[in-house]
Parts: sequence; structure tokens; C-alpha cells
Amino acid sequence: MATIESQGTVFRVGDGGDPETFNAVGEVTGFDGPGGQANVIDTTNLASVRREKRMGIPDEGQITLNVNFDPSDTVGQGRLRTLRSTRAQGNFQVVYTDAGTTTWSFAGFVLGFAVSGAVDAVVTASITIEITGAVTES
Repeated sequence: MATIESQGTVFRVGDGGDPETFNAVGEVTGFDGPGGQANVIDTTNLASVRREKRMGIPDEGQITLNVNFDPSDTVGQGRLRTLRSTRAQGNFQVVYTDAGTTTWSFAGFVLGFAVSGAVDAVVTASITIEITGAVTES
């Protein structure tokens, strides 16, 4: 059974250039996603004796990053804040640590960049990206 360690996984954001350069987002402490699902389409008709269904178009959902907030990370966290404030679509990559270095690539919109702090803790942020289109693996 293959095991991929989280430690060393890199989340990257594109700079929007042509050709596009991808830069690591600094201080990532964890992530959740991508994860999504498809709608269920009811195809039941008057001749049906049970519910009949079809699968709708798959939706890749969202990915959430947890980071230690770093305002000096202008090409990573700063780019994510810019994409959120301008409502622009960006390109993203998750590079895993397996032997073949699996990379997931996708486009999306930064919906949220929520900063939080507490007593005796560092300032953190939760970043939510809504994926549009497919997640491709290379």
C-alpha cells in the first residue's frame, strides 16, 4: 500500500503570466480537499416502480488551506489575497511527496482569506478556493 506523507506537500499559485510561473504559498500548515460531488438527477417517470436516477455533472468542490499568516509572502499568500480582492480566476497546483511526484492542477476562485489570532498563538489564516472545471493529475 502506497503512503504519501503530508510533510513536504507544496501548494502553488500561478502568477497569471504567459508562460505562467507557479510559486509556492508559504507557511502552509494543512489543507483539506479538493473534494466535491455530483448532483443526482431524478429520471423517475409514471411507468417507474422505483426511483430512477442519473449522476449529474461532477463538481470538484473546494480546497481549504490553513497557513501561518505571512504578509511578506507576496508571490504566494499575497497573490491569493489579490485574486480574492479582484475576483479573478487563478491557476493552482498541489505537489505531493510520492516517489512519482504527483501534481494536481486546477483553476479556481479564492472565495475567502480569513485571518485569526488568539492569546499565546501565531496569527493564522484559512483560505478557501472554489474549483472550476476539472482537477488534472500529472
